[in-house]
Amino acid sequence: MEPGKLLMNEWMMILFFILCISFWGFYLKEKAGTDLSSSFLAGRKVPGFIGSLSTVATNMNANDFIGGAGAVYAMGLVMLHQTYINCLVILFLSLFLMRKLRQHNVFTLGEWLRKRYNNSVGNMYSIIWAFIWMLFNLGLYIYAGALVLHTLVGWNLYLSIVILTLIAATYTLLGGFGAVVATDVVQIFLMFFPFIFLVILIWQQVGSPGELLASLPGNKADLWGKETPFGHLGITIFGMLFLSISYWGAEAQILQRPLSTKNPNQAAISYIGAGFWYALLSPLVIFIPALAAIKLFPGLPNNDFAVPMLIKTFLPPGLYGITIVGLLAGIFSSCDSQINAFCTMFTTDIYKRMINPKCPENNLLKISKISGVIFTLAAIGTALIFSYAENGMFLLAIGILATIMPPFGAVTILGAIWKRSSPRAAFSGLIAGFTIAIILFALDLSGKLNFLAQDTLFFRAMIAFLTTSFYVVIISLFDSHHQNVDQKKEKFYTKHWFNNPNILGLILAITIVLMYILITVLST
Repeated sequence: MEPGKLLMNEWMMILFFILCISFWGFYLKEKAGTDLSSSFLAGRKVPGFIGSLSTVATNMNANDFIGGAGAVYAMGLVMLHQTYINCLVILFLSLFLMRKLRQHNVFTLGEWLRKRYNNSVGNMYSIIWAFIWMLFNLGLYIYAGALVLHTLVGWNLYLSIVILTLIAATYTLLGGFGAVVATDVVQIFLMFFPFIFLVILIWQQVGSPGELLASLPGNKADLWGKETPFGHLGITIFGMLFLSISYWGAEAQILQRPLSTKNPNQAAISYIGAGFWYALLSPLVIFIPALAAIKLFPGLPNNDFAVPMLIKTFLPPGLYGITIVGLLAGIFSSCDSQINAFCTMFTTDIYKRMINPKCPENNLLKISKISGVIFTLAAIGTALIFSYAENGMFLLAIGILATIMPPFGAVTILGAIWKRSSPRAAFSGLIAGFTIAIILFALDLSGKLNFLAQDTLFFRAMIAFLTTSFYVVIISLFDSHHQNVDQKKEKFYTKHWFNNPNILGLILAITIVLMYILITVLST
């Protein structure tokens, strides 16, 4: 059989999967609830472990398996620093931010920012997040799924964008957040299962991870080299750190997971559990295939073609179709999360607060559905933008993140860990942070930052984060108006270590250190 061709039973499997998730949305329509908490946060009854699986399913999708691997194909092993910095940030935020957010029973981070600071800070977050980042993020997910169908199945790219958009909107808007979490749990296993087999087949071709790294060009296999495509290693690592804090501390769809859990401890566990997946599985299912593609398929015209080439070359009939289903599962697990997060934020933070405060709750649910349809259709436009990304969708996406997220990340973290940070300081910090972020973005586009690095996204993220933090700290020190909304801390005791976020956090920290040491040894 010709590589890349689907058997009839594989076509049936893909169709069956699409039909199942569509019917799942219809089934949960009657169970989604008529109140905002049920529809947007599954009644705040999600166990921490399930929340962690949903977090992984939302993040590790075709954008990571294809786009993230494409970034590794382009930049090399240095991208691994981002993975383990993500793990460390997840650990920190689990213990010092997630509990605070869940404690206040808020629907969104924008609502918490209004309580912690003032309406100006919270409204700025909600508007920018809903109408800029969420729109680009959903477009990214849709484009990633369309790329799967285009490169692996042969469908027209633009027709695939439209089809995936309609499917994702249908079952998400019908089933609410219950449909999102339930399908995420199933989809995570569909995603990882075929890629484990792909890694085994790749090992048989290129050898062990140590042998693979030894066979790569030096600049692609250097984990600790002083110079990276993003500039000096110190700038790269600190930029990755600040961008990671901004993402995991301010990304609306990710924060829905801890906000939907049973209590603050379960909120922390929903993040810590995700950290284990990234520490142990991301190097296996993303980095090894991407590095193998550098050796096997040098000089690809588009970085995002690296993993599709491996899939078409190595996977036999049957498993090939399962892999496509797994990638589509990852796409839908992210699309549904983004759509639901937008509906939550637009309805509770924008429409109810800024447009029609007296709107009855049953009408708010109708508004959320209508706005979700419009938002999803608009994302077709941003999906087309990603189709023109010269360096791959992943690097374009985090380039946008480096402009939008750091100011909000800085304000959120300082608000959680420092009681003295004031509303005036937070608003001023956001204005200053966005100003410098936009200036740096313009300079980067004009090529005037080329002397710093091949790609300055992490440098830009670091400067924007530090600028915002500087303004918040300095103005807060001289500001007499402070506002702290922390309630009395609740303690949740458990007899089981696996329900104790402090113990799980210690185990995760040890895991991160051991994995970092192992990969460092393999790369030297």
